[in-house]
Amino acid sequence: MLAVLATAGGGASGATEPEKLHVGLSAGVVLSAGGALWTSDHTGGRVVRVDPVAGRVEARIGVAGYPFGLTYGAGSVWVGSRYTARVTRVNARTNRRQARIRVGAAPYALAFGAGSVWVSNEGTGTVSRIGPRRNKVIRTIRVGGQPNGIAFAFRKVWVADFGRGRLLRIDPGRNRVERRVAIPKADWITPSPDSLWVSSETGRVYRVDPATLAVQATVTVGANPLAGAWIGGELWVPGIDSGTVSVVDPGTNAVRRTIPVGPSPIAVAEAAGSAWVTSELDGDLWRLDTAP
Repeated sequence: MLAVLATAGGGASGATEPEKLHVGLSAGVVLSAGGALWTSDHTGGRVVRVDPVAGRVEARIGVAGYPFGLTYGAGSVWVGSRYTARVTRVNARTNRRQARIRVGAAPYALAFGAGSVWVSNEGTGTVSRIGPRRNKVIRTIRVGGQPNGIAFAFRKVWVADFGRGRLLRIDPGRNRVERRVAIPKADWITPSPDSLWVSSETGRVYRVDPATLAVQATVTVGANPLAGAWIGGELWVPGIDSGTVSVVDPGTNAVRRTIPVGPSPIAVAEAAGSAWVTSELDGDLWRLDTAP
């Protein structure tokens, strides 16, 4: 049974702490794919595979160089290592490393789409496009600034440029930036069926129309929101500096529920009917009830 239920209306619950699973020295990005949960333990130099039904660790795969960003595609989990400027390909069935691919400096986030892996390289202001067939970078796109979050949605690649405060749209057919919109301290990007939700270190999430790039709403959430997830028709976004998860109702563009979790939540993913939240400080996965 899950241990926490938060109150509606944006107020924090006074319930006990959520159920948690210790996965390593740290827990960074979390990904639900291939029937499992995957999280990066950057301090321990590993990617951890979790069975979300049983709630137990199934495997720990060594990945050197501060593994952080994750994505899934072509039957594999792809892991970016920030200190070695490499992406490691892990077979999602066997848990074995298949390839290591050099990308730009300090890879931050990864996304899969248009048959490719896309990597935002914070240190070089570039996006690397990896072809899974040959496990090679097939294009490097210069975006400038300090690219952080990346997503593939609405047949486009989206990049959050934290350094210059903007959201970029890349056309994967031409491998070039085609549009930009100002978003202060843009960090992570969460797609929903009709919008992009861009986390900002200002303590806000910006709702953006993917066709026009117009900002449709600005929602105040927990301090320093990071990698959210679209769960049950709502945005779940962790605030690393507030120790909470904010649940945003897209109908009102307001926080409907605030869930206290613990120190340094970074990312959220959905699996086995629950929301799973990473704790960078404690190396835990918190499991939350998604019911209203």
